[in-house]
Formats: sequence, structure tokens, C-alpha cells
Amino acid sequence: MDIKLPKKPWYVRYRMYLMGGAVLIALIVYALVLQLGPRTLKVEIDDAQIAMAKEGEFLEYIDVNGVVCPATSMRVNAKEGGTVEQICCHNGDVLKRGDTILVLSNSKVLEEIAAERQSYELQQMQHRQQLIEMQQKSITLRSQALQADFELKKMEQDYELAKEEAQMGVRSQAQLKVAKDEYEYNRRRTLLNIESLHQDSVLNVINRQLIQQQMAMEAQKLGNSNRRREALVILAPTDGQISNLNAVIGGQVSAGEQVGEIGVLTDYKVTARLNEYYIDRIQSGLPATAMLKGRKLSFEVSRITPQVQEHSFAVELRGECANLRLGQSLHLQIELGAPEQRLIIPRGNFYAQTSGQWIMKVDEAGHQARRVPIKLGRQNAEHYEVVEGLHAGDHVLVSGYESFGDAEVVTW
Repeated sequence: MDIKLPKKPWYVRYRMYLMGGAVLIALIVYALVLQLGPRTLKVEIDDAQIAMAKEGEFLEYIDVNGVVCPATSMRVNAKEGGTVEQICCHNGDVLKRGDTILVLSNSKVLEEIAAERQSYELQQMQHRQQLIEMQQKSITLRSQALQADFELKKMEQDYELAKEEAQMGVRSQAQLKVAKDEYEYNRRRTLLNIESLHQDSVLNVINRQLIQQQMAMEAQKLGNSNRRREALVILAPTDGQISNLNAVIGGQVSAGEQVGEIGVLTDYKVTARLNEYYIDRIQSGLPATAMLKGRKLSFEVSRITPQVQEHSFAVELRGECANLRLGQSLHLQIELGAPEQRLIIPRGNFYAQTSGQWIMKVDEAGHQARRVPIKLGRQNAEHYEVVEGLHAGDHVLVSGYESFGDAEVVTW
């Protein structure tokens, strides 16, 4: 006899389906949580660098390489153009004032000098002949003046004799008057002749002076011509080291062209080029330091060249250069201000991926790090200045994030 079994509840009958649905819903929820929640990545922390944000002195400075150069340099220019016949020194040689640098040849200049010398000698002969003629004329004029003076005195004596004869009654008053008129006429004529001779003599002296001046000018012109010959030999204008000498045997040098540069070795400076980003931050008087063989050297920015070339500009520094050598390289730190108390973190490779917009902050337990936004300010070779996003005591990952991908949370 069949026994009627009681009907099972629906949740018993469909328990397998319910369990399957619950599992499916759980999987969907888990997937949604993974999709909407922060992306997490498990990493090995052994090679990661963890640093702490802290309040400390922040000194903004620029790291730059400088080169020791002469404080004073003189350009060496060719006064006359020509062909390079001989090179008497090489770049880096130390020269004395007057040492020969280059020897040039210029046939056209030599021909012009020869023509000027020939013209000078011909003119000198002509001037000497003129001076001799003027000297002879001067003798003649003095002789004529002497003769006129003698005649004047003789006429004066004749007139005095005529007056005595008139007093003695030998001559009449009419004859005396005639003698007087003749004397006055001859006296005035003789005085005019003497005055004319005097004027001729003065003119003769002036002409002689003019000729002598012309001779002096021509001699000076010839001297200048000879200096053109001397200018074909280029000499060191001062003691120092020659550089930028790029002449070659047989090469052409133009008049006024720079053929080299002499660096005076009595004083030195350090030159460096900075990125144009700092052009409004650099000013004269800023301190700088450099380390050389364990010794700290102090410098000061002395001159700024504001012209930007290839995104950089030049600065000059003066300081402790006594034991430095020309051409020596120095690693300089130019300070942009006084030290300030700021929140800082060490420099690290994280900046290459984040550009300073975010950083991985380690939690208090020290087992994971989460991406947090930050804002960085100034930087130097050792630290970044943190403006926003972190507090003193926070720990962050400062090593590179290349292996993190787009993960927002990393665990280890």
C-alpha cells in the first residue's frame, strides 16, 4: 500500500538552483567591487626605496658644470691681409708680449710700399733743391737790404753836407731845397725797397717752414708705409696663452680678421651655461660653491650674459681661483637664496612617471602603499619641496614606478 509523502517546501526543492544563483550573484558583486574599487597590485618591496616626509632646511641651488677661463682676454687681429707663410705657435702655447704668432705675405702691399718709398725719395730731392734755392734767395735779399741801408745812410750824409754848405754860403737856399727834395724822394724809395725786401724775406721763411712741414709729413707717411710691412708679422699684444688660432699655411687672412685670442694668466674666472628657466632667478652677487680634492671653494656670480642661445645663457663667477688651472672643469652649486624651513622629501625616480602630480603613500601598518595626489614646489639636487598632499612623518615610495602600471594600491 502506497504511503503519501508530505510535499517538500519550495526552498528545499529548489535549493540547488538557489545555491547556484547565490554563487553567481556573489561572483558578479566581487567583479563589480574589483572593477569599481582601487586597482591593487602585489609587488616585491625589497628593491623599493621608502622615505619619510619631514620638516627641514631647504636650500634652492643649481647644479652646473663650469670651466676655468682667463679673467681677461685680448683678441689678436690682422692689421693687414695676406697669405699665411709661417705659423710660429700653437693653441695652448704661453707667449710673451712681442712673440711672433703668424707671418703673412702680400705682394701688393710690398709693391705699394716700394712705390711710396720711391715717391718719397723723389719729393725729398725736390724739396732739398727748393730749400737750397730759398737759402740762396735769402742771401740775396739780405745783401740787397744791406745795400739799400748803405745807400740810405749815404744819402743822409749828402743831405747833411748840403745843409752845412748852405750855412756856409757855398750853396743857395734854392739848391738846398732841391737837395732836400731829392733826399726825401730817395729816402722814401729806399725805405719802400727795404720794406719790400723784408716782406720777401718773411715770405721766404714761411715757404721754407711749409716745405719742412711737407717733408716731415712725407716722412711720417713713409713711416706708416713701413709699419704696413711690419704688420705682416702678427705679434702677441700681451703676455698670455694663445687660443682659437685656426690659421693654416697658405690660407688667406683678411685685414681686421681675428686670428686668435690671448688669455691673460694673471687672473681667472669660471664660466658656465644655465638653462633659460633660471634667467629671472640669477643675479649678480649670488654665492656658489665647488668641491675640489675635498676642499670647498667659494665663488660669486659676477656677470650675467642675458642673450639666450640654444635654450641657455652664460654666467661668470669670481672666487678662489688661485690653485686652479686654465681649462679645468668644476661642479658648481649656485645658491638661489637662503635656507628655509620646508616640508621636504628626497629626490627619486618616481618623478619620471608622476611629474610630481602624485606619489605612493605607505600606510601606517607598512604593508601597502596608496596613490595620493601631491603638489611639489622647488627642488634641488637632493630634495623636493612638498607644498600639498603630505604631512611631516608620512612615508612614501620614492623609487621608480615603472612596474606598477596603472595600479592605485600596491601591497607586499
